[in-house]
Amino acid sequence: MNWKINRELFKKVLKIFLFLIIAAVAIYFYKFAPVSVKKYEVKKGKIVAKAMGTGTLDAKIKMTISSKISGRIEKILVDQGNRVTKGQLLVTLGSKEFKLQVEVEDANLKTVESTANKLQRDLEYNQAVLNNAIINYKRYKQLISKKAISQEKFDNATEEYGMAIAKYRHAEEALIEGKNKIIEAEKMLELSKSQLEDSYIKAPFDGIITKRERDPGDIVIPGSAILSLVSTKILWIRAWVGETNLKNIKVGQPARVIFRSDPNHVYTGSVARVAIKVDSETREFIVDVNVNKLPINWAIGQRAEVYIETDTKDNVLFIPGKYIRWRDNLSGVFVDNGGHATWHFVKTGLHDGNFIEIISGLQKGNNVLNPVNLKNKLKDNTRIYVK
Repeated sequence: MNWKINRELFKKVLKIFLFLIIAAVAIYFYKFAPVSVKKYEVKKGKIVAKAMGTGTLDAKIKMTISSKISGRIEKILVDQGNRVTKGQLLVTLGSKEFKLQVEVEDANLKTVESTANKLQRDLEYNQAVLNNAIINYKRYKQLISKKAISQEKFDNATEEYGMAIAKYRHAEEALIEGKNKIIEAEKMLELSKSQLEDSYIKAPFDGIITKRERDPGDIVIPGSAILSLVSTKILWIRAWVGETNLKNIKVGQPARVIFRSDPNHVYTGSVARVAIKVDSETREFIVDVNVNKLPINWAIGQRAEVYIETDTKDNVLFIPGKYIRWRDNLSGVFVDNGGHATWHFVKTGLHDGNFIEIISGLQKGNNVLNPVNLKNKLKDNTRIYVK
């Protein structure tokens, strides 16, 4: 009986002993075992601060080709992807009715001009009649004062003088109306010629057709899109950049452009224009970046990333930004101090997206640390080993 009791007691003591050993080992590895770290040696060199943005390829000069008049499309002489030159015929509308209208208005102009010429001759005739009536009236007026003629003859001369004045004024008004009709007919002929000319739609500038939206036979109204045309003189990336970079970006700064269609090639460019409006929702603004040379195959609207060089410094200390830690709202790093991690406060400067400038707090050759397993936290005097 005593043997059985001792055996049970022995098992309990053994379990407690094993638990204590396991706990001690766990505590050791948790609190005292070296932490596996990666390290980076602080170096000196050049660092270039960059602002990154994402955007699309666009043209500075672009236009939707549309009709100024209503009509039926007769021919479309170009298609998507075609290069065109200024003044080149692109689209023709059914021009038969416009030509006929020009002929009608031209005939009308000739008619009113002929009528105006007749009215001019009538005015000249009535002018002669009026002149003769004036002469007779003046002569008879002198004679009646001397009682050399009868009152009846003088009254007849007076009546003829009044009628001549009335006929002359009527002829004068008719001629003025005739001349106004000439002006109206000229304007109608000019309008018809303009409509005829507008039935031939031409390229306003050199460029490339990027889109065709209509076909022969379609009816168009003023303003309806037929083609889209862009000028290739200035093609740029319209990139959205975070507003925190607003103070750093200036026209002329160099930039690198990477198209998503050609991610292994870097294209050079420069800042051409900076927007003065920030989007109220995304808190981004547009930066237009000229590209010095485009890919062989490009398309308006294709995506690209731009990296704008906002500042450059030579011969400065720098480390990867991922080694920076924060304590009490101050930046710092852990440094290898003979197998132990030591905390150093640092003052930082330019950041190029990967590396960050160290203004103070480190020296060239220092090794900054990061735990291999981010679950492990470094503290002052933590034992480390480099993996």
